[in-house]
Amino acid sequence: MSEFHIAENLKRLRTFHGYRQQDISEKLNISRQAYSNYERGTRLPDLETASKLARFYNIPLDRLAHAKDPAGIIAESDSHLHLALTPVGSTIRMNGPDAKMFLSYKQLSEPLQKEVRAFVKFKKTQQELED
Repeated sequence: MSEFHIAENLKRLRTFHGYRQQDISEKLNISRQAYSNYERGTRLPDLETASKLARFYNIPLDRLAHAKDPAGIIAESDSHLHLALTPVGSTIRMNGPDAKMFLSYKQLSEPLQKEVRAFVKFKKTQQELED
Protein backbone atom coordinates (compact mmCIF):
# COMPACT_ATOMS: atom_id res chain seq x y z
CA MET A 1 0.00 0.00 0.00
CA SER A 2 1.21 3.53 -0.77
CA GLU A 3 2.40 5.86 1.93
CA PHE A 4 -0.17 8.47 2.96
CA HIS A 5 0.68 12.14 2.44
CA ILE A 6 -2.65 13.47 3.63
CA ALA A 7 -1.27 15.62 6.48
CA GLU A 8 1.18 17.49 4.25
CA ASN A 9 -1.38 17.74 1.45
CA LEU A 10 -4.03 19.27 3.68
CA LYS A 11 -1.63 21.96 4.84
CA ARG A 12 -0.38 22.62 1.30
CA LEU A 13 -3.90 22.84 -0.12
CA ARG A 14 -5.13 25.05 2.71
CA THR A 15 -2.28 27.52 2.39
CA PHE A 16 -2.40 27.37 -1.42
CA HIS A 17 -6.05 28.48 -1.30
CA GLY A 18 -5.45 31.04 1.45
CA TYR A 19 -7.59 29.46 4.15
CA ARG A 20 -7.08 29.32 7.89
CA GLN A 21 -7.66 26.08 9.78
CA GLN A 22 -10.72 27.70 11.33
CA ASP A 23 -12.16 28.40 7.85
CA ILE A 24 -11.86 24.75 6.81
CA SER A 25 -13.21 23.40 10.08
CA GLU A 26 -16.27 25.67 9.86
CA LYS A 27 -16.95 24.74 6.23
CA LEU A 28 -16.72 21.01 7.02
CA ASN A 29 -18.49 21.25 10.37
CA ILE A 30 -15.60 19.76 12.35
CA SER A 31 -13.60 21.22 15.23
CA ARG A 32 -10.50 23.27 14.47
CA GLN A 33 -8.56 20.97 16.77
CA ALA A 34 -9.63 17.90 14.76
CA TYR A 35 -8.55 19.60 11.54
CA SER A 36 -5.25 20.64 13.14
CA ASN A 37 -4.66 17.00 14.10
CA TYR A 38 -5.19 15.98 10.45
CA GLU A 39 -2.59 18.51 9.28
CA ARG A 40 -0.09 17.48 11.95
CA GLY A 41 -0.60 13.82 11.11
CA THR A 42 -1.52 12.87 14.66
CA ARG A 43 -4.90 11.67 13.42
CA LEU A 44 -6.29 10.60 10.04
CA PRO A 45 -9.71 11.85 8.95
CA ASP A 46 -12.38 9.19 8.63
CA LEU A 47 -13.44 8.26 5.11
CA GLU A 48 -16.45 10.59 5.10
CA THR A 49 -14.37 13.59 6.24
CA ALA A 50 -11.53 12.78 3.83
CA SER A 51 -14.08 12.58 1.03
CA LYS A 52 -15.55 15.97 2.02
CA LEU A 53 -12.04 17.47 2.06
CA ALA A 54 -11.28 16.10 -1.40
CA ARG A 55 -14.57 17.47 -2.75
CA PHE A 56 -13.92 20.81 -1.05
CA TYR A 57 -10.57 21.12 -2.82
CA ASN A 58 -11.99 19.60 -6.00
CA ILE A 59 -9.39 16.83 -6.23
CA PRO A 60 -9.74 13.04 -6.27
CA LEU A 61 -9.60 11.37 -2.86
CA ASP A 62 -6.60 9.26 -3.86
CA ARG A 63 -4.69 12.42 -4.82
CA LEU A 64 -5.45 13.95 -1.43
CA ALA A 65 -4.17 10.82 0.33
CA HIS A 66 -1.22 9.88 -1.87
CA ALA A 67 0.06 12.76 -4.04
CA LYS A 68 3.21 14.42 -2.81
CA ASP A 69 2.14 17.97 -3.75
CA PRO A 70 -1.41 18.31 -5.13
CA ALA A 71 -1.46 22.11 -4.95
CA GLY A 72 1.97 22.58 -6.48
CA ILE A 73 0.98 20.66 -9.57
CA ILE A 74 -1.37 23.50 -10.46
CA ALA A 75 0.49 26.47 -8.98
CA GLU A 76 3.83 25.76 -10.58
CA SER A 77 2.74 24.72 -14.05
CA ASP A 78 3.48 27.55 -16.44
CA SER A 79 2.65 25.74 -19.63
CA HIS A 80 -0.94 25.55 -20.79
CA LEU A 81 -1.65 22.14 -19.27
CA HIS A 82 -5.04 22.92 -17.77
CA LEU A 83 -8.21 22.98 -19.81
CA ALA A 84 -11.63 24.47 -19.25
CA LEU A 85 -14.56 23.15 -21.25
CA THR A 86 -16.94 25.76 -22.69
CA PRO A 87 -20.71 25.25 -23.02
CA VAL A 88 -20.31 24.69 -26.78
CA GLY A 89 -17.75 21.93 -26.26
CA SER A 90 -14.55 23.78 -27.14
CA THR A 91 -11.68 24.07 -24.69
CA ILE A 92 -9.74 26.98 -23.26
CA ARG A 93 -6.12 26.32 -22.28
CA MET A 94 -4.96 27.76 -18.96
CA ASN A 95 -1.54 28.02 -17.37
CA GLY A 96 -0.92 27.50 -13.64
CA PRO A 97 -1.67 31.07 -12.52
CA ASP A 98 -4.87 31.10 -14.61
CA ALA A 99 -5.97 27.78 -13.10
CA LYS A 100 -5.12 28.99 -9.59
CA MET A 101 -7.17 32.15 -10.12
CA PHE A 102 -10.11 30.12 -11.42
CA LEU A 103 -9.94 27.74 -8.45
CA SER A 104 -9.87 30.71 -6.08
CA TYR A 105 -12.89 32.20 -7.85
CA LYS A 106 -14.79 28.91 -7.50
CA GLN A 107 -14.16 28.97 -3.74
CA LEU A 108 -15.98 32.31 -3.38
CA SER A 109 -19.62 32.56 -2.41
CA GLU A 110 -22.09 33.12 -5.26
CA PRO A 111 -22.58 36.84 -4.41
CA LEU A 112 -18.81 37.40 -4.50
CA GLN A 113 -18.53 35.46 -7.78
CA LYS A 114 -21.20 37.78 -9.18
CA GLU A 115 -19.15 40.82 -8.11
CA VAL A 116 -16.02 39.41 -9.75
CA ARG A 117 -17.90 38.75 -13.01
CA ALA A 118 -19.27 42.32 -12.98
CA PHE A 119 -15.78 43.71 -12.37
CA VAL A 120 -14.28 41.68 -15.22
CA LYS A 121 -17.07 42.84 -17.53
CA PHE A 122 -16.42 46.45 -16.48
CA LYS A 123 -12.65 46.12 -17.09
CA LYS A 124 -13.23 44.51 -20.48
CA THR A 125 -15.54 47.34 -21.52
CA GLN A 126 -13.04 49.88 -20.23
CA GLN A 127 -10.26 48.26 -22.27
CA GLU A 128 -12.40 48.17 -25.42
CA LEU A 129 -13.09 51.90 -25.08
CA GLU A 130 -9.36 52.61 -24.80
CA ASP A 131 -8.52 50.55 -27.91
